[in-house]
Amino acid sequence: MLMLDLSFGVVLACTMPAVIIFIIYFIIKARPKFKELQERLDRLNAIMQEDVAGARVIKAYVKEDYEIERFNEANDNHVKVQKFVLKLFSYMSPIANLILNITIIIIIYIGNINVKNNTGVTPGNIMAAITYTSQILNALLRMANLFQTISRAQTSAVRLNQILNCLPVIVDGEFEGETKIKGKLELRNVSFAYPDSPNVNVLEDINLVINPGETIGILGATGSGKSSLVNLFPRFYDSTSGNVLIDDIDVKDYKLKDLRGKVSIALQKSELFSSTIFENITWGKMDATLDEVKHASSIAQADSFIEAKEEGYFTMVAEKGMSLSGGQKQRINIARCILKESEILIFDDSTSALDLKTEALLYKALKKEYSNTTKIIIAQRIASVKDSDRIVVLDKGRISAIGNHDELMNSSTIYQEIYQSQLKGGVSYD
Repeated sequence: MLMLDLSFGVVLACTMPAVIIFIIYFIIKARPKFKELQERLDRLNAIMQEDVAGARVIKAYVKEDYEIERFNEANDNHVKVQKFVLKLFSYMSPIANLILNITIIIIIYIGNINVKNNTGVTPGNIMAAITYTSQILNALLRMANLFQTISRAQTSAVRLNQILNCLPVIVDGEFEGETKIKGKLELRNVSFAYPDSPNVNVLEDINLVINPGETIGILGATGSGKSSLVNLFPRFYDSTSGNVLIDDIDVKDYKLKDLRGKVSIALQKSELFSSTIFENITWGKMDATLDEVKHASSIAQADSFIEAKEEGYFTMVAEKGMSLSGGQKQRINIARCILKESEILIFDDSTSALDLKTEALLYKALKKEYSNTTKIIIAQRIASVKDSDRIVVLDKGRISAIGNHDELMNSSTIYQEIYQSQLKGGVSYD
């Protein structure tokens, strides 16, 4: 432009900064809105997910209108931010084109004067200047659209990298050898608080030794820390203070694969997958034979209802086990736990959906088949833990009492109260 005519270069040098300033202004203004837009979309998706997962609850409580209103509110907030961003960038193109056309008018006007004054500028020079100006300003506009895309992508990238670059808190230890003792558990001065509430201890100063082959029942009110306690053994969480040991080795020293190979846990909420019953059970042991699966199922009292199905163990399970009852899901979950053949079996209230007769048969079979395996039974019912070698009574995150059923009936007020409320002064379920 300067080579064509000095005045053409001066005009472009004056108008280009104006375009650049507008572009920078729009990007700065829109960038925080992209973050807000993603957060609004998160909220919208969360509501949709909750509504789909909780459809039955919504219908049962006749909350369809409330959920529709909640969705519409989140959707309107999302649309509002989206509109602001789109409207903001819709101004950018017209303003840039306006500056472009004003620049072209000025070049034509100055060029016309220079042609009349015979300064050496020709009509061809003017057309070339107009072409160059259009190319330069249109390129700036395309760059602005590119920066818009980059700004939006950066917001997503920051959120994505927060997950991808997150380092796991639970990491492997160094111990790889074999232990002489098999199935011993120990808690030494253990306290524990969840990461979200670091100042509120769920467990406080827990000291407990569980010997190999022992059956331990853990009893306590809701929120007393029963599940939190057993979650420390496979290192779903690490204790805040104190030491958790398996076979006299601190759990933090184990390789996670080795540690979790020693422990088999059946949770209260039974997680089943959209595959056959056989495949769901063999999650505990992928190379298990059908006979091994049948044996584990018979101990878990699941064989009768499985074999009653048309396709037996190869019956497909619906998503999240929707085709099975709560008790059936729990028995499949227990069969999976048993099949793993670990040193330590943990039943975290995993028989809550079973009737007392089925539960009694399960524990009788476990006692017969796995007499040398360490077993921890978490339960709300005394009938579930009554025959354990020892029963640990938890109260507000502390061990209130330890002993067998008869000892606790004489020494523990909390145990006596639970017994009286559940068994009506000594009614037996044996």
